[in-house]
Amino acid sequence: MIISAGEVHLWFAYDDTIKDAQLLVQYLSVLNEAERAQQQRFHFEKHRHQYLITRALARSVLSMYVKNIVPEQWEFEKNDYGKPFISNSALTIPIRFNLSHADELIVMAVTLDQEVGVDVEYLPRAGKMLDIASSFFSPAEVQQLLSLPLEKQMNRFYDLWTLKEAYIKACGMGLSIPLDHFSYSFSPQGKITIDFKPERNDQPEFWRFWQIQPNAIHKISLALKSENLNNTFSISMREVIPLSRVIDVNYSLASGSIISE
Repeated sequence: MIISAGEVHLWFAYDDTIKDAQLLVQYLSVLNEAERAQQQRFHFEKHRHQYLITRALARSVLSMYVKNIVPEQWEFEKNDYGKPFISNSALTIPIRFNLSHADELIVMAVTLDQEVGVDVEYLPRAGKMLDIASSFFSPAEVQQLLSLPLEKQMNRFYDLWTLKEAYIKACGMGLSIPLDHFSYSFSPQGKITIDFKPERNDQPEFWRFWQIQPNAIHKISLALKSENLNNTFSISMREVIPLSRVIDVNYSLASGSIISE
């Protein structure tokens, strides 16, 4: 698998459909000791299953790009905020990745030498949407949300939530970044822009954002940082059963290709 500096590759694994017993044994064999121990800590079988698929996905996909490292040889460390990164000394290209999972779907984003974050959410999930928005969103975002017709508020909530998660994951700082220190707005044409409070000390022009609608029950946001303002990026998508099958897919972009100005 070849990836250029102007590409983002998205990999989708529907974990509920991956049940082959031989494959699952193979997945377990490529995990390291710490990962196998972590898998067993999950109380529910569905969570153990999804964790297994997630780790096998990361390891097998990375080996498609770096042929000299087989899936079981990948080494990972975490930064001070818990974001994983590749620590193999034999790495031959500056590959970056990020993972997200929700009920029934795991998503992996892969780039070259660009900070990337991805978030997927399961839309039928029940929750106190407006309470969450009031607590975590910026005042402008809350006002924007409440100004919409009631039937559109849930969709906009997930637009904002996934975008915020994708941004903080790309920054590698998680929820140490207050979610109201940056704010998204949407033009009538569907373009997304981001603004920062002064204390965030970030530049809107460095960021690119996309949203993908792979099916009726999931929403995905992707955030990528590039300080080269002349860079343009293309997105390719693949559905994968780790160590078994890869299919090119072309999921629709919700509201089209949306890039910050």
